Amino acid sequence: MPGPPTKVVRHTIVGGRKLSSSEPGPGFELRYFEVPPGAVTRLEKHEHEHYVIVGQGVGRAIVGHEVREVRQHDVVYVAPLEPHQFVNRGDVPFGFFCIVEAHRDVAQMLEGAELAALLASPAGAYADPDGAPPPLGRHAGPA
Repeated sequence: MPGPPTKVVRHTIVGGRKLSSSEPGPGFELRYFEVPPGAVTRLEKHEHEHYVIVGQGVGRAIVGHEVREVRQHDVVYVAPLEPHQFVNRGDVPFGFFCIVEAHRDVAQMLEGAELAALLASPAGAYADPDGAPPPLGRHAGPA
């Protein structure tokens, strides 16, 4: 059963998801996410790496079992299959740019021992596995 609708707004600035790397157009997709106060992005992982550049506000970046405070112009690297989530910890929108390959896998939700280990780590105090719904048409587990 899907969770609550997400409060996070995503804007695609350049490119778009490709089903094949041979499709014409940019090889990368640049997106901008805006996370309202009190909201979080999806707690997920995927096989592709990505880069995040904070544009506005203050937040927490949960990457693996670590959490760090981030603010405007900070850069966060998320390695392949590394669980991650971004948390708005301020009173104004928290916005960030996200750069990913256009041809990529879909998000995987954390479950079982992997989710339990993350929640027991220092990042667990800030992680919210139910704060945003799973990808449309997807359930927990590898896609």
